[in-house]
Amino acid sequence: MTAEPSAKRPDALALIGPEYDRTSTRAGEQTLVICSAPRTGSYELCRYLLAAGIGVPHEYFNSSYARRLGQRWGFSRSPLEASELSRYIEVLRRRRVQGGVFATKLQFPHFNLILRNKHGRRLFENATIVHLFRPDAAAQYASYRSALETGVWDFSERPTLSGVVRDSKDSDELLKQALQELDALMGQDAGFRCIFALLGIRPLFVTTDELFSNSRQVVCKITSTMGLPVNERELDRALELSAPYGRNTAKATAQLAEHFKRVVFPEP
Repeated sequence: MTAEPSAKRPDALALIGPEYDRTSTRAGEQTLVICSAPRTGSYELCRYLLAAGIGVPHEYFNSSYARRLGQRWGFSRSPLEASELSRYIEVLRRRRVQGGVFATKLQFPHFNLILRNKHGRRLFENATIVHLFRPDAAAQYASYRSALETGVWDFSERPTLSGVVRDSKDSDELLKQALQELDALMGQDAGFRCIFALLGIRPLFVTTDELFSNSRQVVCKITSTMGLPVNERELDRALELSAPYGRNTAKATAQLAEHFKRVVFPEP
């Protein structure tokens, strides 16, 4: 069953909603795993793949989104608890499948905390692995910091988490927080690359720049690797609806850099 055409561009909260649940008697036979750090354009890639007929990609191992699904699907406890995880993945493979594909995106903490076990091993077996990477670390951190402070993580203005309140007067604490955040953010890509090396995985490597400059080519690269057709009409619709997140990234990056120049190099 293919995703229902929509005149709207679904945000992360819409994508986790019941509109995209499926009823399938067979589990998805193919698996697609998108490994990415935050602020790489991964939700836009999810929207493109959904439109193309390739799974219903989402952050299924994010505790916030898993809790929403668990409540809707009758789980009495968190689906990510060890006692529930096997059943949760089984339900995902039936309720969140399209074109015979179960697709999920992962941040490294989700993998490291939840999937370093037999369930993760089965998920990765014979899966198509994509590593989505953003080379511009300064822009990535500016976007990440904005999302942390506002709680808005997608293009819409709907917050998915509570914003982080900072004490702008404490320069030492601001710098300490920034370095910790950057270490965690940059460490996600390093963590995935280490796991790929240890497991002998050669992922499809896609940069954020490629994703937005050659979106169709990126989608076709993935579908070609999986041997799957593309719903051209719906992909065209998704590409037409695609747009920047409404934030001036260059301006935000410059403002953040100017701010931290004063923090890193304080005047005597």
